[in-house]
Amino acid sequence: MKKITAIGIKEEGKPFIITMKGVFLDSLNDLPSGKYKLTIEKYFKKSSPSQFGWLYACVYPLSLIALNDAGYEFVNLDEVDQFWKSLFANKEILNRETGEIMNIPKSKSEFVTVDQMTYCEQIRTYCAEYLGVSIPDPDTNWRELNNQ
Repeated sequence: MKKITAIGIKEEGKPFIITMKGVFLDSLNDLPSGKYKLTIEKYFKKSSPSQFGWLYACVYPLSLIALNDAGYEFVNLDEVDQFWKSLFANKEILNRETGEIMNIPKSKSEFVTVDQMTYCEQIRTYCAEYLGVSIPDPDTNWRELNNQ
């Protein structure tokens, strides 16, 4: 069965609004007879292209230089990406047969905006505390600077 989803908005002092309510209700009405479980969870946007742009154009290159200055031998951003994900973006996988819990790097495509912000901040903090390198905040005016 295909999963039916809708996005709703709740603002302080206002009633809950379901976006595209008609389409959502039509999908519910098209379901075959039976009992269904409805679940509401907080919705977060996926990480934005701007967030990934800052990560790959600023955070990763500056951290690559800092890591190599500290004695690591990283050659490219893919290696740096794997390194940072192994430190700050793990998810636990359980082997049911042995009970072993393994940590594997989470895919950045799974990140929501808050995950991406936290991930970048952890890298920046590590670089500042352990590598002595300050990675700048993202420049909110970068588009204007490129048009000059």
